Amino acid sequence: MNRSVETAFLPAVLELQENPPSPAGRLILWTILTFFVLAIIWAGISEVDVVSVAQGRIIPSGHSKSVQPLEIGTVTAIHVIDGQAVEAGEVLIELDRSSAQADVNRLRAEQDTVQREILRYRQLAEWLLADSSPSEQQLQSVDDNLLRQQWREFSDRIEVLRREQDQQHTARQSAQHQVAKLEAVLPIVARKARDQKGLADKQLLSEQQYLATEQERREIFHDLRTQKGRVDELQAAERALVARIAYTRSEFHRRVLEGLDEAHHRQSTIRQERIKADTRITARTITAPVKGVVQQLAVHSIGAIVTAAQELMVIVPAGGAMEVEAVLENKDIGFVEVGQHAEIKIDTFPFTKYGTIAGEVVGLSSDAVADDRMGLVYKMRVAMNRSSVEVNGKHVDLQPGMAVAVEAKTGTRRIMEFFLSPLSRYAQESARER
Repeated sequence: MNRSVETAFLPAVLELQENPPSPAGRLILWTILTFFVLAIIWAGISEVDVVSVAQGRIIPSGHSKSVQPLEIGTVTAIHVIDGQAVEAGEVLIELDRSSAQADVNRLRAEQDTVQREILRYRQLAEWLLADSSPSEQQLQSVDDNLLRQQWREFSDRIEVLRREQDQQHTARQSAQHQVAKLEAVLPIVARKARDQKGLADKQLLSEQQYLATEQERREIFHDLRTQKGRVDELQAAERALVARIAYTRSEFHRRVLEGLDEAHHRQSTIRQERIKADTRITARTITAPVKGVVQQLAVHSIGAIVTAAQELMVIVPAGGAMEVEAVLENKDIGFVEVGQHAEIKIDTFPFTKYGTIAGEVVGLSSDAVADDRMGLVYKMRVAMNRSSVEVNGKHVDLQPGMAVAVEAKTGTRRIMEFFLSPLSRYAQESARER
Protein backbone atom coordinates (compact mmCIF):
# COMPACT_ATOMS: atom_id res chain seq x y z
CA MET A 1 0.00 0.00 0.00
CA ASN A 2 1.01 3.56 -0.52
CA ARG A 3 2.41 5.29 2.57
CA SER A 4 0.06 8.25 2.16
CA VAL A 5 -2.85 5.87 2.31
CA GLU A 6 -1.50 4.30 5.45
CA THR A 7 -1.04 7.60 7.24
CA ALA A 8 -4.50 8.71 6.25
CA PHE A 9 -5.98 6.27 8.79
CA LEU A 10 -3.65 7.37 11.62
CA PRO A 11 -4.66 9.83 14.34
CA ALA A 12 -4.27 13.52 13.36
CA VAL A 13 -1.16 14.09 15.44
CA LEU A 14 0.56 11.03 14.07
CA GLU A 15 -0.58 12.00 10.57
CA LEU A 16 1.05 15.43 10.87
CA GLN A 17 4.22 13.87 12.23
CA GLU A 18 4.40 11.35 9.45
CA ASN A 19 3.26 13.83 6.70
CA PRO A 20 4.22 17.51 7.58
CA PRO A 21 2.59 20.39 5.54
CA SER A 22 4.43 21.85 2.52
CA PRO A 23 6.54 24.99 3.27
CA ALA A 24 5.29 26.64 0.04
CA GLY A 25 2.03 27.79 1.62
CA ARG A 26 3.86 29.38 4.51
CA LEU A 27 6.19 31.14 2.09
CA ILE A 28 3.24 32.50 0.10
CA LEU A 29 1.60 33.78 3.29
CA TRP A 30 4.73 35.57 4.44
CA THR A 31 5.18 37.00 0.97
CA ILE A 32 1.65 38.42 0.98
CA LEU A 33 2.12 39.87 4.47
CA THR A 34 5.44 41.43 3.47
CA PHE A 35 3.93 42.94 0.31
CA PHE A 36 0.99 44.32 2.31
CA VAL A 37 3.29 45.92 4.89
CA LEU A 38 5.50 47.39 2.19
CA ALA A 39 2.42 48.72 0.38
CA ILE A 40 1.24 50.44 3.56
CA ILE A 41 4.68 51.95 4.13
CA TRP A 42 4.85 53.09 0.48
CA ALA A 43 1.37 54.61 0.67
CA GLY A 44 2.35 56.43 3.84
CA ILE A 45 5.51 58.04 2.50
CA SER A 46 4.83 58.37 -1.24
CA GLU A 47 3.17 61.50 -2.63
CA VAL A 48 1.26 62.24 -5.83
CA ASP A 49 0.32 65.54 -7.45
CA VAL A 50 -3.07 67.06 -6.72
CA VAL A 51 -4.50 68.77 -9.78
CA SER A 52 -7.54 70.84 -10.66
CA VAL A 53 -8.92 69.99 -14.07
CA ALA A 54 -10.39 72.72 -16.27
CA GLN A 55 -11.77 72.45 -19.78
CA GLY A 56 -10.88 75.14 -22.28
CA ARG A 57 -9.62 76.01 -25.73
CA ILE A 58 -6.53 77.42 -27.37
CA ILE A 59 -6.61 81.12 -28.22
CA PRO A 60 -4.02 83.61 -29.51
CA SER A 61 -2.26 85.38 -26.67
CA GLY A 62 -3.61 88.69 -28.00
CA HIS A 63 -7.09 87.20 -28.42
CA SER A 64 -8.84 87.03 -31.76
CA LYS A 65 -10.05 90.41 -32.97
CA SER A 66 -13.73 90.66 -33.81
CA VAL A 67 -14.48 92.91 -36.80
CA GLN A 68 -17.77 94.82 -36.44
CA PRO A 69 -19.38 97.77 -38.26
CA LEU A 70 -20.07 101.01 -36.42
CA GLU A 71 -23.63 101.29 -37.75
CA ILE A 72 -26.12 99.68 -40.10
CA GLY A 73 -25.14 99.68 -43.77
CA THR A 74 -25.21 97.95 -47.14
CA VAL A 75 -22.18 95.97 -48.31
CA THR A 76 -20.72 97.36 -51.54
CA ALA A 77 -17.44 95.40 -51.69
CA ILE A 78 -15.84 92.36 -50.03
CA HIS A 79 -12.06 92.14 -50.39
CA VAL A 80 -11.23 89.00 -48.36
CA ILE A 81 -12.15 85.34 -48.02
CA ASP A 82 -11.90 82.85 -45.17
CA GLY A 83 -8.32 81.88 -44.41
CA GLN A 84 -6.80 84.88 -46.20
CA ALA A 85 -3.82 86.55 -44.54
CA VAL A 86 -4.20 90.30 -44.12
CA GLU A 87 -2.02 93.16 -42.94
CA ALA A 88 -3.02 95.66 -40.28
CA GLY A 89 -5.05 98.43 -41.92
CA GLU A 90 -5.88 96.42 -45.04
CA VAL A 91 -9.39 97.01 -46.39
CA LEU A 92 -11.71 94.09 -45.62
CA ILE A 93 -15.25 95.25 -46.45
CA GLU A 94 -16.71 98.47 -47.82
CA LEU A 95 -20.19 99.74 -46.94
CA ASP A 96 -22.39 102.20 -48.83
CA ARG A 97 -21.34 105.72 -47.86
CA SER A 98 -23.92 107.82 -49.75
CA SER A 99 -25.88 108.78 -46.61
CA ALA A 100 -22.76 109.64 -44.64
CA GLN A 101 -21.31 111.55 -47.61
CA ALA A 102 -24.52 113.60 -47.87
CA ASP A 103 -24.13 114.60 -44.22
CA VAL A 104 -20.51 115.59 -44.84
CA ASN A 105 -21.49 117.71 -47.85
CA ARG A 106 -24.28 119.41 -45.88
CA LEU A 107 -21.98 120.18 -42.97
CA ARG A 108 -19.28 121.45 -45.34
CA ALA A 109 -21.81 123.90 -46.85
CA GLU A 110 -22.90 124.99 -43.37
CA GLN A 111 -19.26 125.54 -42.43
CA ASP A 112 -18.75 127.77 -45.47
CA THR A 113 -21.91 129.74 -44.63
CA VAL A 114 -21.01 130.31 -41.01
CA GLN A 115 -17.45 131.25 -41.97
CA ARG A 116 -18.82 133.96 -44.28
CA GLU A 117 -21.03 135.18 -41.43
CA ILE A 118 -18.02 135.43 -39.13
CA LEU A 119 -16.07 137.43 -41.73
CA ARG A 120 -19.12 139.68 -42.30
CA TYR A 121 -19.59 140.43 -38.61
CA ARG A 122 -15.88 141.07 -38.15
CA GLN A 123 -15.91 143.54 -41.05
CA LEU A 124 -18.96 145.34 -39.63
CA ALA A 125 -17.30 145.57 -36.22
CA GLU A 126 -14.13 146.92 -37.81
CA TRP A 127 -16.07 149.62 -39.70
CA LEU A 128 -17.98 150.57 -36.55
CA LEU A 129 -14.77 151.09 -34.60
CA ALA A 130 -13.13 153.07 -37.41
CA ASP A 131 -13.16 156.89 -37.35
CA SER A 132 -14.71 157.12 -40.81
CA SER A 133 -17.22 155.02 -42.73
CA PRO A 134 -16.12 153.09 -45.83
CA SER A 135 -16.56 154.87 -49.11
CA GLU A 136 -18.99 153.72 -51.77
CA GLN A 137 -16.06 152.46 -53.80
CA GLN A 138 -14.88 150.35 -50.86
CA LEU A 139 -18.39 148.95 -50.42
CA GLN A 140 -18.59 147.98 -54.07
CA SER A 141 -15.30 146.11 -53.79
CA VAL A 142 -16.70 143.88 -51.03
CA ASP A 143 -17.89 140.53 -52.43
CA ASP A 144 -20.76 140.14 -49.97
CA ASN A 145 -24.14 141.55 -50.88
CA LEU A 146 -25.57 140.99 -47.40
CA LEU A 147 -22.66 142.84 -45.81
CA ARG A 148 -23.20 145.84 -48.09
CA GLN A 149 -26.95 145.77 -47.44
CA GLN A 150 -26.57 145.64 -43.64
CA TRP A 151 -24.04 148.46 -43.61
CA ARG A 152 -26.11 150.66 -45.91
CA GLU A 153 -29.23 150.13 -43.80
CA PHE A 154 -27.30 151.14 -40.72
CA SER A 155 -25.69 154.10 -42.47
CA ASP A 156 -29.07 155.28 -43.80
CA ARG A 157 -30.58 155.25 -40.29
CA ILE A 158 -27.63 157.21 -38.94
CA GLU A 159 -27.82 159.65 -41.87
CA VAL A 160 -31.54 160.34 -41.28
CA LEU A 161 -30.89 161.02 -37.61
CA ARG A 162 -27.97 163.30 -38.41
CA ARG A 163 -30.05 165.30 -40.89
CA GLU A 164 -32.71 165.74 -38.22
CA GLN A 165 -29.99 166.79 -35.81
CA ASP A 166 -28.67 169.33 -38.31
CA GLN A 167 -32.18 170.71 -38.79
CA GLN A 168 -32.67 171.04 -35.05
CA HIS A 169 -29.27 172.66 -34.72
CA THR A 170 -30.07 175.19 -37.46
CA ALA A 171 -33.44 175.99 -35.92
CA ARG A 172 -31.83 176.41 -32.49
CA GLN A 173 -29.22 178.79 -33.86
CA SER A 174 -31.97 180.81 -35.58
CA ALA A 175 -33.92 180.98 -32.34
CA GLN A 176 -30.81 182.02 -30.44
CA HIS A 177 -30.20 184.81 -32.95
CA GLN A 178 -33.79 185.96 -32.48
CA VAL A 179 -33.33 185.89 -28.70
CA ALA A 180 -30.19 187.98 -29.00
CA LYS A 181 -31.99 190.47 -31.20
CA LEU A 182 -34.93 190.77 -28.82
CA GLU A 183 -32.63 191.07 -25.81
CA ALA A 184 -30.91 193.98 -27.55
CA VAL A 185 -34.17 195.76 -28.47
CA LEU A 186 -36.06 195.18 -25.22
CA PRO A 187 -34.02 197.61 -23.00
CA ILE A 188 -34.39 200.37 -25.55
CA VAL A 189 -38.13 199.98 -25.85
CA ALA A 190 -38.46 199.67 -22.08
CA ARG A 191 -36.55 202.94 -21.53
CA LYS A 192 -38.63 204.64 -24.19
CA ALA A 193 -41.79 203.45 -22.45
CA ARG A 194 -40.54 204.80 -19.09
CA ASP A 195 -39.70 208.17 -20.58
CA GLN A 196 -43.05 208.44 -22.32
CA LYS A 197 -44.82 207.51 -19.10
CA GLY A 198 -43.12 210.42 -17.32
CA LEU A 199 -44.11 212.84 -20.06
CA ALA A 200 -47.65 211.47 -20.12
CA ASP A 201 -47.90 211.94 -16.35
CA LYS A 202 -46.93 215.62 -16.85
CA GLN A 203 -49.38 215.76 -19.74
CA LEU A 204 -46.57 216.66 -22.07
CA LEU A 205 -47.29 213.60 -24.22
CA SER A 206 -50.51 211.96 -25.14
CA GLU A 207 -51.33 208.83 -23.20
CA GLN A 208 -52.04 206.96 -26.44
CA GLN A 209 -48.46 207.28 -27.55
CA TYR A 210 -47.26 205.95 -24.20
CA LEU A 211 -49.65 202.99 -24.33
CA ALA A 212 -48.53 202.11 -27.85
CA THR A 213 -44.89 202.06 -26.72
CA GLU A 214 -45.79 200.00 -23.62
CA GLN A 215 -47.66 197.53 -25.84
CA GLU A 216 -44.60 197.20 -28.02
CA ARG A 217 -42.41 196.55 -24.95
CA ARG A 218 -44.72 193.84 -23.69
CA GLU A 219 -44.84 192.14 -27.09
CA ILE A 220 -41.05 192.17 -27.32
CA PHE A 221 -40.83 190.75 -23.77
CA HIS A 222 -43.33 187.99 -24.61
CA ASP A 223 -41.53 187.16 -27.86
CA LEU A 224 -38.26 186.96 -25.95
CA ARG A 225 -39.68 184.48 -23.47
CA THR A 226 -41.18 182.44 -26.31
CA GLN A 227 -37.92 182.35 -28.23
CA LYS A 228 -35.96 181.33 -25.13
CA GLY A 229 -38.40 178.50 -24.55
CA ARG A 230 -38.05 177.44 -28.16
CA VAL A 231 -34.25 177.49 -27.84
CA ASP A 232 -34.53 175.15 -24.84
CA GLU A 233 -36.87 172.83 -26.71
CA LEU A 234 -34.65 172.73 -29.79
CA GLN A 235 -31.60 172.12 -27.63
CA ALA A 236 -33.35 169.24 -25.85
CA ALA A 237 -34.44 167.78 -29.19
CA GLU A 238 -30.90 168.06 -30.49
CA ARG A 239 -29.54 166.26 -27.44
CA ALA A 240 -32.18 163.56 -27.89
CA LEU A 241 -31.09 163.06 -31.49
CA VAL A 242 -27.46 162.78 -30.41
CA ALA A 243 -28.52 160.14 -27.88
CA ARG A 244 -30.56 158.31 -30.54
CA ILE A 245 -27.55 158.27 -32.85
CA ALA A 246 -25.35 156.87 -30.07
CA TYR A 247 -28.01 154.31 -29.15
CA THR A 248 -28.42 153.25 -32.78
CA ARG A 249 -24.67 152.74 -33.13
CA SER A 250 -24.50 150.90 -29.79
CA GLU A 251 -27.47 148.68 -30.62
CA PHE A 252 -26.05 147.84 -34.04
CA HIS A 253 -22.68 147.09 -32.45
CA ARG A 254 -24.37 144.84 -29.87
CA ARG A 255 -26.22 142.95 -32.59
CA VAL A 256 -22.97 142.54 -34.52
CA LEU A 257 -21.18 141.12 -31.46
CA GLU A 258 -24.10 138.82 -30.63
CA GLY A 259 -24.18 137.62 -34.22
CA LEU A 260 -20.42 137.03 -34.14
CA ASP A 261 -20.68 135.07 -30.88
CA GLU A 262 -23.58 133.00 -32.20
CA ALA A 263 -21.70 132.32 -35.43
CA HIS A 264 -18.66 131.13 -33.45
CA HIS A 265 -20.90 128.85 -31.39
CA ARG A 266 -22.50 127.42 -34.53
CA GLN A 267 -19.07 126.97 -36.06
CA SER A 268 -17.95 124.94 -33.02
CA THR A 269 -21.11 122.81 -33.13
CA ILE A 270 -20.77 122.18 -36.86
CA ARG A 271 -17.10 121.31 -36.40
CA GLN A 272 -18.02 118.60 -33.86
CA GLU A 273 -20.75 117.27 -36.14
CA ARG A 274 -18.27 117.28 -39.01
CA ILE A 275 -15.85 115.17 -36.98
CA LYS A 276 -18.64 112.67 -36.33
CA ALA A 277 -19.62 112.65 -40.00
CA ASP A 278 -16.00 112.13 -41.08
CA THR A 279 -15.76 109.28 -38.57
CA ARG A 280 -18.87 107.74 -40.11
CA ILE A 281 -17.32 108.05 -43.58
CA THR A 282 -14.12 106.38 -42.35
CA ALA A 283 -16.11 103.66 -40.60
CA ARG A 284 -17.80 102.74 -43.88
CA THR A 285 -14.46 101.26 -44.91
CA ILE A 286 -13.77 98.36 -42.55
CA THR A 287 -10.07 97.57 -42.16
CA ALA A 288 -8.08 94.88 -40.37
CA PRO A 289 -7.23 95.88 -36.79
CA VAL A 290 -4.13 93.66 -36.69
CA LYS A 291 -2.02 91.49 -38.95
CA GLY A 292 -3.50 88.01 -39.05
CA VAL A 293 -5.76 85.52 -40.78
CA VAL A 294 -9.43 86.00 -41.64
CA GLN A 295 -11.76 83.45 -40.08
CA GLN A 296 -15.53 83.05 -39.63
CA LEU A 297 -16.40 85.43 -42.48
CA ALA A 298 -20.14 86.07 -42.09
CA VAL A 299 -20.80 88.21 -45.20
CA HIS A 300 -20.51 86.75 -48.68
CA SER A 301 -22.75 88.82 -50.99
CA ILE A 302 -22.78 92.38 -52.28
CA GLY A 303 -25.85 94.28 -51.14
CA ALA A 304 -26.17 92.42 -47.85
CA ILE A 305 -27.41 94.49 -44.92
CA VAL A 306 -25.23 94.53 -41.83
CA THR A 307 -26.23 95.92 -38.46
CA ALA A 308 -24.26 97.83 -35.85
CA ALA A 309 -21.93 95.63 -33.77
CA GLN A 310 -22.65 92.59 -35.97
CA GLU A 311 -19.62 90.29 -36.09
CA LEU A 312 -18.55 90.22 -39.73
CA MET A 313 -15.40 88.16 -39.25
CA VAL A 314 -12.64 87.31 -36.81
CA ILE A 315 -8.97 88.19 -37.33
CA VAL A 316 -6.63 85.70 -35.67
CA PRO A 317 -3.35 87.54 -34.96
CA ALA A 318 -0.42 86.09 -36.87
CA GLY A 319 2.92 85.20 -35.34
CA GLY A 320 1.71 85.53 -31.77
CA ALA A 321 2.09 83.01 -28.99
CA MET A 322 -0.76 80.72 -28.08
CA GLU A 323 -2.37 80.40 -24.70
CA VAL A 324 -5.26 78.49 -23.18
CA GLU A 325 -8.47 80.00 -21.92
CA ALA A 326 -10.13 77.52 -19.57
CA VAL A 327 -13.19 77.40 -17.33
CA LEU A 328 -12.35 76.61 -13.70
CA GLU A 329 -15.06 75.21 -11.48
CA ASN A 330 -16.06 77.14 -8.40
CA LYS A 331 -14.86 74.40 -6.05
CA ASP A 332 -11.28 74.66 -7.39
CA ILE A 333 -10.77 78.43 -7.38
CA GLY A 334 -9.52 78.44 -3.80
CA PHE A 335 -6.58 76.19 -4.67
CA VAL A 336 -5.44 77.51 -8.05
CA GLU A 337 -3.02 80.45 -8.05
CA VAL A 338 -1.15 82.43 -10.68
CA GLY A 339 2.28 80.94 -11.28
CA GLN A 340 1.30 77.31 -10.67
CA HIS A 341 2.54 74.65 -13.07
CA ALA A 342 -0.01 73.05 -15.39
CA GLU A 343 -0.18 70.19 -17.87
CA ILE A 344 -2.18 70.73 -21.06
CA LYS A 345 -3.78 67.80 -22.87
CA ILE A 346 -4.89 68.42 -26.44
CA ASP A 347 -8.11 66.61 -27.33
CA THR A 348 -7.03 66.34 -30.97
CA PHE A 349 -3.76 64.59 -30.02
CA PRO A 350 -4.23 61.90 -27.32
CA PHE A 351 -1.71 62.55 -24.58
CA THR A 352 -0.98 58.83 -24.19
CA LYS A 353 0.58 58.90 -27.64
CA TYR A 354 1.69 62.48 -28.23
CA GLY A 355 2.29 63.60 -24.67
CA THR A 356 1.24 66.79 -22.93
CA ILE A 357 2.35 70.42 -23.10
CA ALA A 358 3.73 72.14 -20.04
CA GLY A 359 2.23 75.45 -19.06
CA GLU A 360 1.84 78.00 -16.31
CA VAL A 361 -1.22 79.71 -14.87
CA VAL A 362 -0.89 83.39 -15.80
CA GLY A 363 -4.33 84.79 -15.04
CA LEU A 364 -7.51 84.23 -13.04
CA SER A 365 -10.71 86.24 -13.29
CA SER A 366 -11.54 88.27 -10.20
CA ASP A 367 -15.23 87.37 -10.29
CA ALA A 368 -17.28 84.37 -11.31
CA VAL A 369 -19.45 84.26 -14.40
CA ALA A 370 -22.62 82.25 -14.81
CA ASP A 371 -22.50 79.18 -17.03
CA ASP A 372 -25.72 77.41 -18.05
CA ARG A 373 -24.18 73.98 -17.60
CA MET A 374 -21.57 74.41 -14.85
CA GLY A 375 -23.08 77.20 -12.78
CA LEU A 376 -20.71 79.85 -11.44
CA VAL A 377 -17.24 79.43 -12.92
CA TYR A 378 -14.00 81.39 -13.20
CA LYS A 379 -11.91 82.16 -16.28
CA MET A 380 -8.31 80.94 -16.22
CA ARG A 381 -5.50 81.73 -18.65
CA VAL A 382 -2.57 79.36 -19.05
CA ALA A 383 0.62 80.15 -20.96
CA MET A 384 1.97 77.34 -23.16
CA ASN A 385 5.66 76.48 -23.31
CA ARG A 386 5.30 75.52 -26.97
CA SER A 387 2.65 75.86 -29.65
CA SER A 388 3.27 72.71 -31.67
CA VAL A 389 3.04 68.93 -31.30
CA GLU A 390 5.36 66.39 -32.90
CA VAL A 391 3.29 64.02 -35.04
CA ASN A 392 5.06 61.31 -37.05
CA GLY A 393 8.32 63.22 -36.87
CA LYS A 394 6.79 66.52 -37.95
CA HIS A 395 5.91 69.57 -35.88
CA VAL A 396 2.23 70.40 -36.27
CA ASP A 397 1.21 73.89 -35.17
CA LEU A 398 -1.66 74.14 -32.74
CA GLN A 399 -4.62 76.12 -34.03
CA PRO A 400 -6.88 78.54 -32.15
CA GLY A 401 -10.09 76.87 -31.09
CA MET A 402 -8.65 73.43 -30.30
CA ALA A 403 -10.26 71.91 -27.20
CA VAL A 404 -7.93 71.12 -24.31
CA ALA A 405 -7.98 69.90 -20.72
CA VAL A 406 -5.80 71.78 -18.25
CA GLU A 407 -4.49 70.10 -15.11
CA ALA A 408 -3.22 72.79 -12.75
CA LYS A 409 -0.96 71.39 -10.03
CA THR A 410 -2.31 72.71 -6.73
CA GLY A 411 -0.14 70.62 -4.38
CA THR A 412 0.83 67.08 -3.34
CA ARG A 413 -0.92 64.41 -1.30
CA ARG A 414 0.14 61.09 0.29
CA ILE A 415 -1.40 58.04 -1.28
CA MET A 416 -2.60 56.89 2.12
CA GLU A 417 -4.81 59.99 2.34
CA PHE A 418 -6.79 58.84 -0.69
CA PHE A 419 -7.86 55.75 1.29
CA LEU A 420 -8.25 57.40 4.68
CA SER A 421 -10.09 60.51 3.46
CA PRO A 422 -13.41 58.72 2.70
CA LEU A 423 -13.24 56.95 6.07
CA SER A 424 -12.53 60.22 7.88
CA ARG A 425 -15.36 61.99 6.09
CA TYR A 426 -17.73 59.09 6.85
CA ALA A 427 -16.73 59.17 10.52
CA GLN A 428 -17.28 62.93 10.80
CA GLU A 429 -20.64 62.78 9.05
CA SER A 430 -21.87 59.79 11.07
CA ALA A 431 -20.84 61.48 14.31
CA ARG A 432 -23.24 64.35 13.62
CA GLU A 433 -26.25 62.13 12.91
CA ARG A 434 -28.98 61.83 15.52
